[in-house]
Amino acid sequence: MKDAFCTIDDGWRYLDEGDFAAARAAAERMLGEDPRDPEALLLLAACCRGEGAPEKALGLLQQASLAADDWSAPEQWMAEILAEDLDRPEEALTHAAHALERADKEDEFLDGVMLKAGIEIQLGRAKAAQATLSELPAAREVAFPAELSLDLAYLFLEADSVDEAERRFRLLVDANPGDAEGWYGLGLCAEERGAETAKRNAWLRVLDLDGEAPLQNPHLGEAEMADVAEHALEELPKRARKLIANVPILIADLPARAEVESGLDPRLLGLFEGTPYSDAAAMGGAPQVARILLFRKNLERMAIDAEDLREQIRITLLHETGHFFGMSEDDLADVGLD
Repeated sequence: MKDAFCTIDDGWRYLDEGDFAAARAAAERMLGEDPRDPEALLLLAACCRGEGAPEKALGLLQQASLAADDWSAPEQWMAEILAEDLDRPEEALTHAAHALERADKEDEFLDGVMLKAGIEIQLGRAKAAQATLSELPAAREVAFPAELSLDLAYLFLEADSVDEAERRFRLLVDANPGDAEGWYGLGLCAEERGAETAKRNAWLRVLDLDGEAPLQNPHLGEAEMADVAEHALEELPKRARKLIANVPILIADLPARAEVESGLDPRLLGLFEGTPYSDAAAMGGAPQVARILLFRKNLERMAIDAEDLREQIRITLLHETGHFFGMSEDDLADVGLD
């Protein structure tokens, strides 16, 4: 049994360990002494969110915000829950703005800017996101950690600030020429500009670096991935399964170099190769050299855990199956397979 006289730090430690009961007990003990204790309210809100009760968490965070009206954390957390858990971005934006107004530390300011800009991008307000991001210091003025610098570069790219995104990706590869993430970002920037040669050169570098990197602690073995893919096909109608029965599903680590040289994204999750069934049927023949490829390293990179990887494989396989039947990217997006 946990110590009944634990501190707020103990409560957060229990939460980090996944012991929600002990963390909740710590928060409730402190709230018994002071019902307006903002840190205890924040801890209890974190427990509620972790237990899948975001509305309860919001109520507690609102209390914490009122109890400490100069503290940014409750407003930041409310914005995150509204945007990520409840899909209410307009409300989230209001709280993100409040969090940014209250930020008085560098890390709070950075978190606030990134959250507010991210929500504005989610709402399709690129100009507003550009204005929010303009509050950040110039790329060369502050040396952020590499992971944070990468996140910022992507935010600028998503906000259509391609020049600034490119500067930040370039700083990453200048500091570390083996930074595959930075090279991939440079390829995306080149793609936005329509600079095909620059895109392919950057993405070939990514392919080389990804190919050299070992696949560490994979969530699933290759045979397990193939089994997940086969089960995904069972979701198709009987006639569709019959039509695709002779199309092999192959698992490769990464796309082939020749494909990337032709402009293919090296981080693609899957690929359909061959003549779509609809085209072949119109020409009076069977699909030629058709196959579906799943790229193991890229799928593993995207997945949080084994369950998430299974879902990524399922979606990717059904996506590429859609291409076999002649569906466009827009068609696939309409049915939730984008």
